[in-house]
Amino acid sequence: MRLTSLRALLLSATALLATGCDSLFSIEAEVEEICTTEPENDFPAALPLTVSVRQTLSFPLGDITDPLPEDAEVETDLRLKVFEVNADTDLSGIERASVSVRRPGTEDTVLLGEYRRTSTSPTRTLRITGSGSVNLLDLARQEELDFVFEARGTLPTEDWSASFRACAGVRAETNYFDLVF
Repeated sequence: MRLTSLRALLLSATALLATGCDSLFSIEAEVEEICTTEPENDFPAALPLTVSVRQTLSFPLGDITDPLPEDAEVETDLRLKVFEVNADTDLSGIERASVSVRRPGTEDTVLLGEYRRTSTSPTRTLRITGSGSVNLLDLARQEELDFVFEARGTLPTEDWSASFRACAGVRAETNYFDLVF
């Protein structure tokens, strides 16, 4: 009886795999939106010929991968929904800005979204949205990520401050077929 049951189980598993049902052996965790705000970021007045500014913001991922098996390879997608800069001065001289995520322990970054100036009207707000999801395979198990904001153009010539607000969606998935069989 046992051999018959085992044979039936193996045949069923083989049939499922042959039909592409390996999704039965995957776990997915998703957070639609995680947001963080950094209220006061002070910047010095730009010296002549200064054309760029850079600031890092910690972005919390939390324990999104906790339900996933420890030994499994995890694929993580991050979708930048919005990165907003609200300043106490005019930012219309900024021509381009970007938000990237830094790989831990390195200076390597992965681009999440970009801003390009379309008007010379005075503005105190820059709004960057992502263009799609970014695969963060090797960053999946981090509790927080470093978002790097960079802006280029004509910077304010007086000391200024800005608040940052970042929102993103995160999805983590693993296929644990190799762990089971």
